[in-house]
Amino acid sequence: MTDGLGKWIRPTELLNAEALASMLASGDVLEQGTRGDKVVRLQNGDMLKIFRARRKISGARLYTHARRFFRNAERLHQLGVNTVVCKRLYHFQDADGTAVLYSPLAGYTARKLLDGNLLNQEMAWALGAFIAHLHQSGVLFRSLRMSNILVMPDGQYGLIDISDMRIYPWPLFCNTRVRNFRHLCRYPDDISSLGKLSWESLQSGYFSASELGGACESKIRRELTAAVCFDQ
Repeated sequence: MTDGLGKWIRPTELLNAEALASMLASGDVLEQGTRGDKVVRLQNGDMLKIFRARRKISGARLYTHARRFFRNAERLHQLGVNTVVCKRLYHFQDADGTAVLYSPLAGYTARKLLDGNLLNQEMAWALGAFIAHLHQSGVLFRSLRMSNILVMPDGQYGLIDISDMRIYPWPLFCNTRVRNFRHLCRYPDDISSLGKLSWESLQSGYFSASELGGACESKIRRELTAAVCFDQ
């Protein structure tokens, strides 16, 4: 089965009900949704991420979420961005479901490190530089939040949950960068956990690694100042 066009076409394998049930029975369910299991850790450590189309007529049936996830992983690797390594694409017998099998990144989410007070100012600066690299590389990661950013054992950053993004062949425009930071600011608990000094370090890392004009930098700074308020 194929559900893409041109260079995006990659054959998908049928995952029948018996094989899927076996995977689920022997695996560790990490995330569930209203329509069933969504993320399962298999016995060998690989991950199975399951997607189901919500509507009978949907663009997700033509270019599936699983295929988008797979394609995004490939493109991120080409850009030098750490992310999961996808292995296989599956489709289900009921035609509503697709899945992607991938090897996860080693490490902990930035959210988990924040919970343990383990993300210091130096790491926050590097995180800002990482976000700048995404923006300079044309990556609009709409799910930008601390729980989707991984800190790897070597201290580098990577992305998980990569279905919802756009990758442009040019650096992001200023207004697009502002919108992306708004996604991050939708999670005030994450920023509050960073603390004022580390939040400022993140911004410093971002602007140091970005190639922005003064007007754009000022616009982003105003947006971040307006969105976040720390108790004095």
